[in-house]
Amino acid sequence: MAGIRADQLALYTKDMYAAEYEGYKEIETKYDKIYKLRNDVKGAGDKVTQLLGAGDLKRHTVEGEDINYKSPIQGWEFLVKYWTYSDGISLTKESVEDTVKLGNLLNSLANSWGKSVRIAKEEMGSRVFNEGGTLAGDWVFNGTHSGNTDNSGDLLYDSFPLFNLTGNARATKGGGTYFNSVAGLTLTPDNFETIYNRHTSVNNRDERDRVVANPADTLLVYPGADRFQAERIVDTSRGIPNSQLNDKNPYYKLVDVIAWDYLTDINTNGGFYVGKRQSMDFQFHERQRPEIRFFRDDNNRGYKASIDIRIGVLLKNWRVWSRAGGSSS
Repeated sequence: MAGIRADQLALYTKDMYAAEYEGYKEIETKYDKIYKLRNDVKGAGDKVTQLLGAGDLKRHTVEGEDINYKSPIQGWEFLVKYWTYSDGISLTKESVEDTVKLGNLLNSLANSWGKSVRIAKEEMGSRVFNEGGTLAGDWVFNGTHSGNTDNSGDLLYDSFPLFNLTGNARATKGGGTYFNSVAGLTLTPDNFETIYNRHTSVNNRDERDRVVANPADTLLVYPGADRFQAERIVDTSRGIPNSQLNDKNPYYKLVDVIAWDYLTDINTNGGFYVGKRQSMDFQFHERQRPEIRFFRDDNNRGYKASIDIRIGVLLKNWRVWSRAGGSSS
């Protein structure tokens, strides 16, 4: 085979995009079921500043009483960094021009890249949960990017772990203290009720400690025994799970079950998560979709192929997910 023309390089690249997508979609992803997916973002990252508003309405006690004007109060700053993931391969001039099945070779390579893209997204999305209880934090929470420094570093925006225990309670701007993780709990009906109630009726307060809705529609577990246990708890209409009673099951259809095999923390330490899937306060940003290049290296007349993506997570509310078990904060 003679040297590959520019138009042929373009055709090979087009085929590689198709092969990459086929590899990507071989297995269903879960990160996009948990997070609100956004692909309309730009720049090296993003910064969002929370405004708490001016406060509660004041009841007027006399006619003609003046309105009290105040400036809005700034809340937390939420930052996200768009991390680049890439891979590349070098092919010699001879290996490319002597092969009669170059298209098959490149498509096989691109197909494996599609799988790697899927894994990278799943690992980043699940890392928030797996490292969410770490006292020192983790890079996935650090939103520092060009022109903006994340003052909370590797912790969540309020300088606490995402999942904090009662002995490490976080404070709101209003002064209230809260926690969203209970250590040592495995998945049982009683423990599910404990976490569900804490999520929906204790942590249902905003940064001013006012009552707000904090819904939960998902029970997130590791596949295997916990998944079957979860189905028994929330998908049996009659009979209290793990009891001899035939009363109505109060947990029936209360939440949907999602089993995610990237949840390594609760696989090792036991536990589960209760929360609201695809919340606007829990976002996965796809800054750049997969970009594939196949080109000639003029230095050695060989060929190179590469792929890169840019992704990040923006977390604006610790209340979105609550945890049972897992590693201790």
